[in-house]
Amino acid sequence: MKTYFTFLERNKLFTLVNVAGLSISLMFVLLIANMVMRQLTVDRDLPDADRISVFANEYWAGGHYNLGDRLQSRYPEIEDWCAMSISEPFVQVNDKPVQTMGACVKKNFFEFFRFTLLEGNRKQLLTDNNSIVLTRSAALRLFGTEKALGKTLTVVPCNKETFTVTGVIEDIDNSIISSDIEIFIPFENMKYINWGCSIECTHMNNAGGSVLFFRTAPGSDLNLKSDDVASYLGEFFWIYQNSGAFKKARFIPWHDFYFSEIPAVAPLNQYDFKLVVIFITVGVLILLMAVLNYISMSVAQTSYRAKEMATRRLLGSSKPSIFWRMIIESFLLTFVSFVVGFLLAKAAEPTAIELLHSKIDITGDLNGVTIMVYILFIAALTLLSGFIPATMLSNYNPMDVVKGTFRRKTKSVYLRTLNIVQSGLTIALLTCSVYLSVQIYRIVHAPLGYEFGNVLSYPSIGSQKDLQLFRNEAKKLPFVKRVSFSCGIPLNGGNNNTTYIPSADSTLEMSFQTFIVDSAFLDIYHIKITDDRHTPMGRNNFFMSEKAMKTLATIGVTDHFMSDNCGPVQIAGVFKDFRIRRDLIDHDIHPLQMQIQHPDSIYPWNVSVEVQDGDLNAYKKELDQLYKIAAKDFSFESEWYDKQIRNLYSDFSRMNSLMIIFTCAALLISLLGLTAMSIYFIAQRKRDMAVRKVFGSSSSGEMKRLMRFSLVSLLISLVIAIPLMIFGVRQIDKIVTFDSAFPWWVPLVSIVTVSLISLISVFFISLKATRENPVNNLKTE
Repeated sequence: MKTYFTFLERNKLFTLVNVAGLSISLMFVLLIANMVMRQLTVDRDLPDADRISVFANEYWAGGHYNLGDRLQSRYPEIEDWCAMSISEPFVQVNDKPVQTMGACVKKNFFEFFRFTLLEGNRKQLLTDNNSIVLTRSAALRLFGTEKALGKTLTVVPCNKETFTVTGVIEDIDNSIISSDIEIFIPFENMKYINWGCSIECTHMNNAGGSVLFFRTAPGSDLNLKSDDVASYLGEFFWIYQNSGAFKKARFIPWHDFYFSEIPAVAPLNQYDFKLVVIFITVGVLILLMAVLNYISMSVAQTSYRAKEMATRRLLGSSKPSIFWRMIIESFLLTFVSFVVGFLLAKAAEPTAIELLHSKIDITGDLNGVTIMVYILFIAALTLLSGFIPATMLSNYNPMDVVKGTFRRKTKSVYLRTLNIVQSGLTIALLTCSVYLSVQIYRIVHAPLGYEFGNVLSYPSIGSQKDLQLFRNEAKKLPFVKRVSFSCGIPLNGGNNNTTYIPSADSTLEMSFQTFIVDSAFLDIYHIKITDDRHTPMGRNNFFMSEKAMKTLATIGVTDHFMSDNCGPVQIAGVFKDFRIRRDLIDHDIHPLQMQIQHPDSIYPWNVSVEVQDGDLNAYKKELDQLYKIAAKDFSFESEWYDKQIRNLYSDFSRMNSLMIIFTCAALLISLLGLTAMSIYFIAQRKRDMAVRKVFGSSSSGEMKRLMRFSLVSLLISLVIAIPLMIFGVRQIDKIVTFDSAFPWWVPLVSIVTVSLISLISVFFISLKATRENPVNNLKTE
C-alpha cells in the first residue's frame, strides 16, 4: 500500500476530488437512509398493530367519542376501541403555570398502545378521572429530578381540578402518536375543555372532536362492511344525515394511515410517501454520480499508474493480484470517505431534521444490524467503484506501456457517456428545483383577496376584562394604528358552520366559514364591503361573501334565510371573497360569513394589532410587555402575520430548500466528474494536439476543438434530461397543486447554467494543455 499512498500524495487533486465527492454524497445517503428507515418502521414494535385501524370518512380521520361504543356493540369484529383528542392546557405546579401539549384519551389508552412504562402500574394508570400520565421529558420539566409518581398538579382548563401522577412513560419516538404530547388525562375531562367533543354531548355536535382507533379480531376487515357502517351512521350521526358530502365510512389500517392522504383531526404523525420516494431517488442519483466520478477519476489516472502496474506484472504479479490490489485501494478510499461522510451527516443532522421534517438519529440508531448493513454497503460500494479501473489495469498488456502505446489504445467513450449521464441528471434536477421555487413564489405572492400591513397576532389568554384593558392601553401607544378582537382570522379560517337551508323544492347544504369580528378587523385586513345594508350589529345579522351569495342565489335567497341551527338569518351585506388557510393550493374559494359586533361583546380567539412602519422589533417588545397584563403568569408567543403566512407554506419551503441543496450537490459532483473527463480527454489527446500544432494548428484552434467536444456532449445529455424534466415537473405538480402555466424559461435557464459551468471549467482545465510546447509531449511517445 506504500506505493498507493505515495500516488495519493503526489496526486492531491485526485484524492481531494474523490474523497470530497464520495463524502458529500454519502452524507446525503446516510441522512436520507436513516429518515427512510424510520419512516418505514414507524410503530414496528406496537403489539397488534396489524389489527388496529383509524376511523375516517372521505375527508378526514376522526369522529365523536360516543361513536365507539355504538360501533362496537353492532359489529362483533371489534375487540376494543380507543379515542384521543388534543389540547394545549396549562398545568400548575406550585402555582406556576406551564403550557403543555396534552391529550384526552380513553382510559384504556395505555393498554391499547403499550408505550414503555417507566413508573406506575399499567392497569391503574388512568382508572381515576383525576389521574394523569406524563412523558419522561414532561416529568423532568415539571418536577426536575424528583420522582414524579404520586405528585399532584392542577390542570387549568379542567375546572382547576387537582390531578395525581399515576405513571410516567418513555418519550414517544417513531410513532404515529405525536412525540409532542407530554401529558395524558382521562377523556371524562373533555367536558371542561370542549363540550361538543365530550362524552356528555350526546348530540355529538363536534363531529370530528376525536380520533377513533379500533382493534379487530384476527383475520377480520371492517372495510368489508363500510357501506353498512355508513348506512348505520346515517340513522343517528348528523353529518351523515341529509348530507351529500359524507357518504363513506373507512377503517384505515394503522401502518397504511401513516402514509395516507386522509389527514387526522388531531395532530398525529403522517408523512407523504411521494416525498420518501423522491428522497430515495435523489439520494441514489447523488451516490451514483459520486461513484461515476470515482470511476472516471480512477480511469483518468490509469495512464499515470500504468508503469507501476506494468513493472509489477513484469516482476511476476498475476492479473488477479493486480485486480485485488486495486479493489483494496478502492476500499481504503471508500472507507475513509464513509467515515468523513458519517461525521458530516452527524454535523448536518439538526438541519436535516428541520428540512426533512422528520426525526433523524444517526448514532442513536446504531446497532448490530445497522453496522452490518454499513459494512455490506461499503463492500458493495467498493466493488462498484473499483471494478472498472481494476479490470482495466489488470487486463492490459504490460508491453503496451513499455512501447508507449497504452494511452492511444485506451478509449474515452464510456467516460464521455458517464459525463453525459451526469450532465443530464444535473439539468433535470436544476429544472425541478427552479420550477418548485417558482411555484412556491407564485403561491406566496398570489392575491389573497385581502391585504395587511404590520400586523402582530396574539393568542387569546386571560379574562375578557384583562384583554379589553390591553386593547385600551395598546391604542394609546403612538405607533399602534388599530387593535382588533375577532373569533377567527383569514389565516386560520374562523369556525366552520354547516347549515341546511330549506327552499321551495329542496334543501341546500351550506358549509360556511364564520368570522365574528369588530369594525377594526375590516380595516386591518382591508376586507372590502361591496354592499352594506346597514342592519344592526350582532343578533343573527351576517355579511356574506360573494361566493356565498352566488350559492344562496341558486335557491332564490337574497335577503334572509332560515338556518336549521341558527334560526332566521338576516343578510347584512356582501363583502369581496378572500382566501383562507391554504385555499390557494388545497381548495377553491370557500363560502364565508362574517358577523360584526362591538369589540366589548367579543371574547376573542385572536387579537390583531396593526402598527406603523418603523422599528418593528422594538414595537413587538413593548406590546409583548403590555400583553402580560392580560396573560399574567401564563406564557404566550406573538407573531407577525406575514411570518405566519410564510409558516403556512413551510413544508413547501423545506422541500424547496432540499431541492436546492440536492441540486447544488449534483452540480458540484457533476463538475468534479467533468474535471475527471477533461483531464482524461486531454491526456489522451496531448500527442494528437502536439502533432497538429507542429503542422500549424494554433492553441486557440485546439481550445475550440475541446470546447466543441464538451458542447456536443451537453447537447446529447438533453436526451436524458428532457424525459427526467417532464417526470419531475409532473411529480411536483402532484405535490404542489397550484394552477398556473408552466414557465417556459425554466428549462432554458437550467440548460444554460449547466452549459456555462461545464464550458467554463473545461476552458480553464484545458488552458494549460493547449499552450504546452508540443515537443514536451512528442518526446514522451
